[in-house]
Amino acid sequence: MDNKKQDNAIGTMMDRLLDLVKKDLQVKTTMAAFRDFVLEQDEELLSNIEEPVKSNAKAAHFRQEGNHLYLAKRYEKALEKYNESISYAETGSDQLAMGYANRSAIYFEQGEYEFALLNIRLARDHNYPEKLREKLDMREKNCRLKIDEGLAKDNVPCPRLGINVEVNPKIPCLAKGIGMKQYSASGRGLVAERNFKTGDVILDEKTVISVMGSPFKFLYCSHCGISNQH
Repeated sequence: MDNKKQDNAIGTMMDRLLDLVKKDLQVKTTMAAFRDFVLEQDEELLSNIEEPVKSNAKAAHFRQEGNHLYLAKRYEKALEKYNESISYAETGSDQLAMGYANRSAIYFEQGEYEFALLNIRLARDHNYPEKLREKLDMREKNCRLKIDEGLAKDNVPCPRLGINVEVNPKIPCLAKGIGMKQYSASGRGLVAERNFKTGDVILDEKTVISVMGSPFKFLYCSHCGISNQH
């Protein structure tokens, strides 16, 4: 979503709020009231937002921006541009493969050798140009040397924690003894109906939706919210 479209969507919501103020209507400053207001304006808020489409031209543009930042050793900003390039690159194109290769260079400079190797493999799997493979092969060799020297960072993923107490028979993702309550300020919420100990896992729910703020959409995973920086 470009800035113009974003401004239009935000502008639409602000116009609705101003209309309420002009009518001398009391606007409740609660989470539930804000949620309900946004849902009421849903169609108009989203009607002028266009879905971005794949474009190798855009992918090349953002990748070149990333290259300039990489040369300036601004690795976090370079990674952001490479991520943006990858998101625009068309399936099966050399732009996609080169985006992964460029990203491997960032991770190598940051000492993230496992992540560099992963992106090298992604570049190869997506038809990385043969004429450029020598440089990629050398980076892979250097990554493996660094790992053999014990210089790799600890990249063990955080283990998934399941519910370790008795579960609610009607809601298996929730512990028994957790109930629903209606709060005047924020709407529905969960409340403990019995005592739990430190370390008790009371909720094991799969991600349904994750929304990244516009400034962070190419720096964090849109599914789980984890940072691309390590």
